[in-house]
Amino acid sequence: MAVKLSRILVVDDDVDILELLKYNFEKEGFEVKTLANSKNTVKVATKFSPDLIILDIMMPDITGIEICEQLRSIPSFQNVYIFFLTARAGNGFQETVLNIGGDDYIEKLMGIRTLMYKVNSVLKKRFVIQKRFSEISVGDLYIHRKTNSVFFRDSKVAVSEAEFELLFFLAQNRHKTITLDSIIHNIWGSEIYPFHKTVKLYIENLRIKFGPDIIKVIGSNEYRFGL
Repeated sequence: MAVKLSRILVVDDDVDILELLKYNFEKEGFEVKTLANSKNTVKVATKFSPDLIILDIMMPDITGIEICEQLRSIPSFQNVYIFFLTARAGNGFQETVLNIGGDDYIEKLMGIRTLMYKVNSVLKKRFVIQKRFSEISVGDLYIHRKTNSVFFRDSKVAVSEAEFELLFFLAQNRHKTITLDSIIHNIWGSEIYPFHKTVKLYIENLRIKFGPDIIKVIGSNEYRFGL
């Protein structure tokens, strides 16, 4: 019986990027469809049934944001991953992308390797990267993404932006033991990221603020959400 390959749909008006991503994703064992014209994206996506969709933000016919909104209005696309690959940056843009249903955004400056790593993480390793979900509640911990707020036992706890992203990622993947490299690549990217010692310091800060059980240290470079 043939193994069903995970499917990826890539929509970008830059043909060079489409060819590059198609080559690299097929090399990783994915089934890939590309679209240089965004006009028929919803129709193609419905027929292709992808497991993950990558959208450019600025396209001449219909923008990635409009496509994402259309797809999220269709029940069968509620749980399909939608990543944005874009040259744009800034908190305002990121907030817009997440509010309309995007799961993550990868700046082109950070490189294709970051995108490749994250796609492999969600489709092969089954990690969860879903930043569109604004709330996580686990035991006594409540995380609210829109305000970057964290509450523990009904009290607000001050965390840095880096600590927030770390806690959010580990909480979404609370049933997995995760290596330090996986944490770094999935949160900060493979091109621009802090040193291992810095991330370990973020982890220790969280364990001090919330108690050592918040993040269990499994090995020298392996961690697991503890609640």
